[in-house]
Amino acid sequence: MRAVTSWFDHVPDRDGYKSVVWSLAFDPEGKQLIAAVGNRVLVYDPADGDLLHSLKGHKDSVYCVAYAANGKRFASGGADKTIIIWKNNAEGILKYTHNDPVQCLAYNPTSHQLASCTNTDFGLWSPEQKSVPKHKVPSRVLCCSWTNDGHFLALGLFNGTITIRDKNGGEKVVIERTAPIWSLSWNPSREEPFSVLSVCCWDQTLSFYQVNGIQVGKDKELNYDPCSVGYFSNGEYLCIGGSDRKVTLWTKEGVKLTTVGTLNDWVWSIAPRPKCNYVAVGCNDGKIYMYQLMFSTVHGLYQDRYAYRDFMTDVIIQHLMTEEKVRIKCRDYVKKIAVYRDRLAVQLPDRICIYELTHEDAEDMHYRVKQRIHKQLDCNLLVVTSLHIILCQERKLQLYNFQGARVREWVLDSVIRYIKVVGGPEGKEGLLVGLRSGLVLKIYIDNPFPIPLIQHNLSIRCLDLSMTRKYLAVVDENSNCVAYDLASKDQMFSEPNANSVAWNSELEDMLCFSGNGLLSIKTGGFPVSVQKLQGFVVGFKGSRIFCLHFVTMQTKEVPQSASLYRYIEVKDFERAYKIACLGVTDSDWKYLAMEALSNFNLEIARKAFLRVRDLRYIDLLDEVEKKRKKPLSNEQLLTAEIYAFQGRYQDAAKLYVQAGAVEKAIDMFSSLRQWSEARRIANASQTINVNELLQRQASWLEEIQDYRGAGHIHITVGNFDKGVSLLGRNGYTSDLVDVARKLPKTEVKTLTACAEFFRKNKQFLHAKEVYVKLGEPRNLIKLYVEFDKWDDAFMLLKSSPEGAEDVYLPYARWLVLQDRFDEAQNAFDRAGHPEESLRMLEQLSANAVIENRFGDAAYYYFLLSEECAKMIKNDLSEGHAEDIRYFQQMRRARDRSELYYAYNMVYKYTEEPFTSLLPESLFNICRFILVKIDKEREVPYGISKVYVLFALAKQAKNLGAFKMARWAYEKLNLLKIPQHWIDQIDLANVTIRSKPFTDKEELLHVCYRCSTTNALLNGNKVNDMCSNCYHPFVRSYCSFEHLPVVEFLPNEDISDEEAEKLIRMDPPLVKGPKQEVVQPGGGSNVLALDEDDEEEDMGEDAFNKQLLALVTGDRYTPLRIDRETLRSLDRNDVFMLKPVSEHLPCRFYRTMIPDVPIVQCHRCNCLFHEEDYEFIVLQKRKCPFCRVALDPTTLQPSTNE
Repeated sequence: MRAVTSWFDHVPDRDGYKSVVWSLAFDPEGKQLIAAVGNRVLVYDPADGDLLHSLKGHKDSVYCVAYAANGKRFASGGADKTIIIWKNNAEGILKYTHNDPVQCLAYNPTSHQLASCTNTDFGLWSPEQKSVPKHKVPSRVLCCSWTNDGHFLALGLFNGTITIRDKNGGEKVVIERTAPIWSLSWNPSREEPFSVLSVCCWDQTLSFYQVNGIQVGKDKELNYDPCSVGYFSNGEYLCIGGSDRKVTLWTKEGVKLTTVGTLNDWVWSIAPRPKCNYVAVGCNDGKIYMYQLMFSTVHGLYQDRYAYRDFMTDVIIQHLMTEEKVRIKCRDYVKKIAVYRDRLAVQLPDRICIYELTHEDAEDMHYRVKQRIHKQLDCNLLVVTSLHIILCQERKLQLYNFQGARVREWVLDSVIRYIKVVGGPEGKEGLLVGLRSGLVLKIYIDNPFPIPLIQHNLSIRCLDLSMTRKYLAVVDENSNCVAYDLASKDQMFSEPNANSVAWNSELEDMLCFSGNGLLSIKTGGFPVSVQKLQGFVVGFKGSRIFCLHFVTMQTKEVPQSASLYRYIEVKDFERAYKIACLGVTDSDWKYLAMEALSNFNLEIARKAFLRVRDLRYIDLLDEVEKKRKKPLSNEQLLTAEIYAFQGRYQDAAKLYVQAGAVEKAIDMFSSLRQWSEARRIANASQTINVNELLQRQASWLEEIQDYRGAGHIHITVGNFDKGVSLLGRNGYTSDLVDVARKLPKTEVKTLTACAEFFRKNKQFLHAKEVYVKLGEPRNLIKLYVEFDKWDDAFMLLKSSPEGAEDVYLPYARWLVLQDRFDEAQNAFDRAGHPEESLRMLEQLSANAVIENRFGDAAYYYFLLSEECAKMIKNDLSEGHAEDIRYFQQMRRARDRSELYYAYNMVYKYTEEPFTSLLPESLFNICRFILVKIDKEREVPYGISKVYVLFALAKQAKNLGAFKMARWAYEKLNLLKIPQHWIDQIDLANVTIRSKPFTDKEELLHVCYRCSTTNALLNGNKVNDMCSNCYHPFVRSYCSFEHLPVVEFLPNEDISDEEAEKLIRMDPPLVKGPKQEVVQPGGGSNVLALDEDDEEEDMGEDAFNKQLLALVTGDRYTPLRIDRETLRSLDRNDVFMLKPVSEHLPCRFYRTMIPDVPIVQCHRCNCLFHEEDYEFIVLQKRKCPFCRVALDPTTLQPSTNE
């Protein structure tokens, strides 16, 4: 390391004040230097020393200056007891005073707080404060400094005390010394584990302390009075100056490194420039110096071990191959370093330390001290060998053993410019020495006589010997790299722009040199290959180049491909193999192997293939060697096989054809699936069946799942079925369309297969085209059905009625999916599958019940009863089991339909807040449901008996049927009641008992058959039939009121058809006033006047007479009447309930009160009060029970439906 004076300035005395440089300070960026000189503040440009400002604001000497951490202002103070705050543009902005001269200043590095110290106190000023708080001190403050975090302020006092204060001025720690503390400074680095305070005391010592007052290490003797100390910005080094008129550089641990400069007077102030290796020095004689510190690189290299100096006192050894590093702390100034094999020599100011490796492992990095030579030896270069060190001083070389004894000395003719150990036996190593005169010598340390090698015409800058010592490379002062053959002394080549050179330690004729940011590699007699590189080449091992860039050693991988390919071009496979061994890519190895194999250099090829572990080519080499040993081996065939293995198929094919092995060429291209090439060769030979080749190609295309190509090839060779199958199975529809259009009608099987594939791929139009082409209406109908083209299917069905089932059955199923159940039912019937209709209706009914759609459930059960009735094919009297089963199923479905129809009204009344039903209607509905439930073995799914009883109880209570209401509430108590009804029902249970245990007379039903008045309850059950004649009550399906009708049956010898005819006939005339009576016989009509009103024709009262004459038994027996009675009935008073099936009997009812109009729905055979029925039809335009569409004007089925 050395120091260079960048600039200096001698400030003259002004205004009667002596120019003493008391204080210096840089701004945080190092762009301004301020100095306290005389009674002025001077502002300098630190780059060139130009004086920017001379500030005259003080009235007396200025003692101190300090710059703020933000770089926007600085402060000055002096003997006039005043502190002035200046802007960085030299404009004064503030001033405040103390009672004594200001001795020192320091800005807090993290805030704008300024500490100003005097003889008796110190103040802490900040811009946001109106006043300056001051704190007393026992002695004059000579210096002050803040920690890097701004938390603590250290003050050095004249009485030898160091006091550490917090940022509010409170004292935390006191350190006692024996002499004035003239200067102190905290380490500015934030990377240190704790803050360290360096203290310069006038007991001529340097010491270090922590914030808590604990001393770090021991005092360092200075032997002079220190006046100033300053850290560099990285905190690694500090400078000290004082009464010895010198500036010295120290490490942060207190190790003296070197003298920066020697001056003519005391040094009062030192200020290192931030972020630079510059230091400003102010002296007692008014001179300001700016020194630049030049830190030179101290290092040593041997093969793959590199040692260099770090922080001036440490040595780092780096293994260039493994990148492992180890640090040796010498704790003294390292001047020189040398490394050789397992030895390391480090020169310190007063000694030389010899280190050795602890193990013989080539990668071991653990060093230990072997020997210390306690001598102060001066030299320009230091070299170490196994047992000696060599010192180079100008023209002299001195050999010392490790005990410090000088063994030998060589005095040469010229100054030594380069020296290098080139190896040798222990104690007999050789040195390669280059002189300024251009002479290159080889010196063996056990021989006093140097050996001249080469006389170069220019001064030597760098040298290196090749691996076998045959060649010498020289870099001279004109940056020329020159290589010599040491045996003939001839110059081999010369290249310009070189600053260093190194031979490859693993290859004899390869070297590299660097210069002008480029790396050049020279191999044999080939041209130089160039690439970018920053730094100096110091070593070359294999494919790795060791480059020194500034102080960093870098290892770079360089490609050897260029040299490899050059040797391969000239067929020098031996040297190419050596180049490859230095380090090339796998592709380079493979290229070498291929070229060697093509030239039948099988040994090199085998080595190269083993290197890339290509076992296939090794097997090929074995085959080639075996075939070459045969007496009739054909070189062309062997070369063709090698070319084929290498992928040079065209070359291989040409050689196969030339050798007469056309089959091998075709087999090769077939194996490669290059079918066009195979066909080309086959066509050229005219001996190969091309169709067989196409079949092989098609089979291969099937293997690789290219079914499209395989299908086309099969069709090309006439295998239509196979081709169509491949195209169709894999969905190549467009190709299949082309094939189907080209095929003739005679290929029925193939065309049918095409159509089937079109159907599977949903290609309706193409499938239709094929079926039309084939003329197959049955398949066309199936196609229409499959694609839901029902209109087309029905049109085609007219010409082919035999396919009705194929159309209607899937049509019905499609209608089911479209929720068009009525149409689906008809379609099932037309398809002849009523059982499908039954299953549909059963499922619809069950779903409706589950979803609480009881109205829909009633409708679907009604439709189910109709379907079951249609399934009856014979009279029940014949006893067919199937008919009886359908009849029972019909009765059950009809009962469920009526039950769910009635329950739907109760459910809506219970669940919905409003209802349009009258209380009497709800009352009758609930009684009807309970009667139906009692007939069932169990309550049907979805019907809540609680809902029915609850509604019945409420309506019975409201209507005055208190007995019925009490009965309903008692039944409710036996059931599980919803939680929100419990209180209501409990209250009703109590209140109903206050009512009379009777039912209102108006609510009791009168039997229109026997005129018996019936109670609402029959024992413990709801009564819905006459208790005398057991005639069931017939209800209106709107209000569920008891209708005034009586059931009757014709005599057993009268069929239903005859009975209907008799009823529809006009009744016989009766005797009465001026009434016309039609008498049979004579063919004439006789008009007679009935003068006796009491004499009437007995025919009119025949029904009533038979009814009165009917004897009741213990069970219900319908009234049977004869033909005369049937004919006497008014057809408007008779209702015939015709079943759906002709095999079921009709039911007959006569109204007993003609004034009460009753209407019948002829589809569901339900009876209604005419007024209620008309109202509902006007609202809904359909029957409320069976939902048949009705015309509101005629109450007949609508013609629009």
